[in-house]
Amino acid sequence: MSALFSVAIFFAVIVLAGALFFGWALVMIVRLMLGAAGMLFGGDAAGRRAMGAGAATGARAVSCQTRGSQAINPSDARFCRRCGRGLPAAHHVQVRRAAVW
Repeated sequence: MSALFSVAIFFAVIVLAGALFFGWALVMIVRLMLGAAGMLFGGDAAGRRAMGAGAATGARAVSCQTRGSQAINPSDARFCRRCGRGLPAAHHVQVRRAAVW
């Protein structure tokens, strides 16, 4: 009886893990499709927000000066994400960090 119960629990866990993975994969596919539709119909910024890449568009961002690219990159990036050309040197500020216990 206990062996049958153990097998039933094993299969229940497998089915639950499969259902969670299927749900996650479905959400990722829908996000990808919404991001692609946003870039296609709503402009480049709407597509980046839908795909979750809006962190680079904050106050600390550098725009590529290449005519075809004009991608928005993080301020500490050395090269453009889209075309690969070098970006102007970022002004780094040295920060002192203290350990907090």
